[in-house]
Amino acid sequence: MTVLGLLVPLAVLGLIAWAIVGVTRRGGEPFTLATATALYARVMLIVGVLMSLVGIGILIKAGIGFINMGYSYYTPVAMSELCPAGGGCVTQNAFYSDQRSQDLVLGITLVVIGLLVAGVHLALGRAVSRMPGGSPGWITRGTLLGMTVMTAVVGIPSAAVGLYQMLSYFIVGSSPQNQQPWGEPLGLAIAFVPAWIFFMWRLVDDLRRPHMGATTAQ
Repeated sequence: MTVLGLLVPLAVLGLIAWAIVGVTRRGGEPFTLATATALYARVMLIVGVLMSLVGIGILIKAGIGFINMGYSYYTPVAMSELCPAGGGCVTQNAFYSDQRSQDLVLGITLVVIGLLVAGVHLALGRAVSRMPGGSPGWITRGTLLGMTVMTAVVGIPSAAVGLYQMLSYFIVGSSPQNQQPWGEPLGLAIAFVPAWIFFMWRLVDDLRRPHMGATTAQ
């Protein structure tokens, strides 16, 4: 899906902005080797989480394809036009079945590798957090902000596109323009929207803590 193409440039721009904020506004906190390691660990944590979410979205797309291949992989009207009378559809069905199998393998691979990358770098971040400069606020909060932004960029457009295509598929009619496969955007939305809500809630909760602490101290 084209929305996934936004992740890489957005991630690069976000990393540049993150580094600038860290250099210019770190509030007197020391910048040590542990700080650099913590930044690396949090960036790779985001990468691992996003990789896993994409894999989950692909698995959901493939699962929807098991219900009906046309939901995820082809336009039914166009498919029927490609099939001559007499049963030349076997090759086409086999092609889309292979695509579904490839999506299953790709989804499982992304989930496993993503979880492994996220788990290793989460442990690394926790290890360096005990060192001087190993857990500055601009990194810990920046991680939650980065997760929130990245999941929103994929989740919200995917939900809009997936819902539109699904409703068009079932309600609007059977014309080719209304029979677009909707399994991919809906699968990404199912994976990313709950993650976006979770990270946004965590970010807001984390931002409230200093204010609560200041009030208590007074």
